Amino acid sequence: MKKKKDHSMHHPFKVRLIRIYFRIVSFLFPQLAVISAHRFFHHPLNTKRSDNKIQIPSPERFWIKVDGETQLAAYRWGSMHHPVVLLVHGWSTTSRSMSNFLNTLLRNGYQVISYDAIQHGESKGKASDLAGWADSIQAVMKEIAPVECIIAHSFGGAALTAASKLGLDTKKIVLIAPIHNIILVADKFAEHFGIPPEIIRRMRTYTWQQNESRFKKYGNDWSDILKSDLHLPTLIFHDVNDREIGIEHSKQLCRLWPWAILRSTRGLGHRKILDSKEVAEEIVSFIKDGSV
Repeated sequence: MKKKKDHSMHHPFKVRLIRIYFRIVSFLFPQLAVISAHRFFHHPLNTKRSDNKIQIPSPERFWIKVDGETQLAAYRWGSMHHPVVLLVHGWSTTSRSMSNFLNTLLRNGYQVISYDAIQHGESKGKASDLAGWADSIQAVMKEIAPVECIIAHSFGGAALTAASKLGLDTKKIVLIAPIHNIILVADKFAEHFGIPPEIIRRMRTYTWQQNESRFKKYGNDWSDILKSDLHLPTLIFHDVNDREIGIEHSKQLCRLWPWAILRSTRGLGHRKILDSKEVAEEIVSFIKDGSV
């Protein structure tokens, strides 16, 4: 069987060039390596690389202001009189990556709202980081709440967890392959690209200092930022073969949120899980009556 191309990975030649760059710069100009790593981690390389080809109806487009510099491109489908479900996409994708859930929700009588995150899709803004993503969720919720449920994927799940520390006017939460340990993800990513551990450690400090006032709203440090006690019915999906964000992230979250229900899948990985009809139908059942 022909192996399918993994669109989540960088081209091997590009990876080699990045490794060579960081090997040289980390030795000669370590502070430049820290700044380079910061830019590398906080600017999506290709926001359309994993968007699916599922046909969706044309949305009503509108804009949501996050702050004086940032506006999000937002999209609405379905009747204004129907209950609302908010879709939050992950890193280096757009709202289109959630199209499978959109269509299933529309068929079941929900109004669906989604948006492109900072520097993704049609949305602009400066560096895209966890604090900015959490602020974005708060801004969107101020515009559209209350909602029946928020469905978030990957980095969007991390942002949702952080944002929940300030409260969210939603009845339920669904997380799909969520990130729960930012340090673990950064270290794994850095190892793949040959970035020295000391550079990554300094990058985390640099990143926090660059946006400290926003980060402090959600936590005292990188370990604290994703600890939340928002007690809402929560359903989590994670594939056991997810090579980008391992299922241990969801297991760790479930230990902190014992009320959360974890549903594992097999063979869907980190992105195909978004196109699973079974996952979409189970989400609708959970939103409607809490059944899983």
